[in-house]
Amino acid sequence: MASGPNESAKASIGLDALSTSEKGPTSMKASSTPRPANQTRQSRVRLREDAIVSAAREMFIAYGYSGTTMAMIARAAGVADGTLYTYFENKDALARAVISDFYARLSDRARAGVAGRRRVRRKLEGLARNHLDLLIADRRVVEMLPLLTSSLSEYTGSDHHRMNREYVAIFDSIINEGQASGEIAASLDVRVLRDIFFGALDFGATSLLINSGKGNATRLVEQLVNMIVGAEGASLSVVDRLDAVANRLEAALDKGQTP
Repeated sequence: MASGPNESAKASIGLDALSTSEKGPTSMKASSTPRPANQTRQSRVRLREDAIVSAAREMFIAYGYSGTTMAMIARAAGVADGTLYTYFENKDALARAVISDFYARLSDRARAGVAGRRRVRRKLEGLARNHLDLLIADRRVVEMLPLLTSSLSEYTGSDHHRMNREYVAIFDSIINEGQASGEIAASLDVRVLRDIFFGALDFGATSLLINSGKGNATRLVEQLVNMIVGAEGASLSVVDRLDAVANRLEAALDKGQTP
């Protein structure tokens, strides 16, 4: 998903409320100043739009794209059908907004997870686990992207393509850091590693879903990262290690198991 045709969870990024004692006299005085009417109106519009996108996400996850109607989304969001159409002209427009929300949450969580880790290995593990968890939780959201994009040329240069590139740039920066420190072989092509990394996670997520989540996601992440960082199986060539992981993933899926 992430390395190929795949990105505003602005509603999910809450602002911590400050207590009265934390605000202090200056903040309290500022808060008593009336905000411009247009600013208040824009805030209400934004909150309503976020609520609609959140409700749409829940409906798409529960019933899929084809099983969800605008009327269902309106009821879930607590708005009238006519009100819904003032924000989004049709279901496609809403689906695109939900996909954008997914990419934003994916990137925000990835950046936060990477920022809290020092070692390259731990950063890759955090990125992999975040990707796997959200991919499984929002699988039906991810599956909508091909339905909304009829061709590769239509996807290329789109907002979702841009958001995807911003997301995978997090992986690229970790690889560059690892190659600079000597933890990852400098001869490895970051583009190839990117395709392998996200491709394996997408494949693994499918396997976990087939088994109703009864797989060892931690083991999958560890083996994938070991393959890139090379702490285990150092005597094998990179190609051999990649082939071995790919074969295990394929065999596990064929048997209905998780590697």
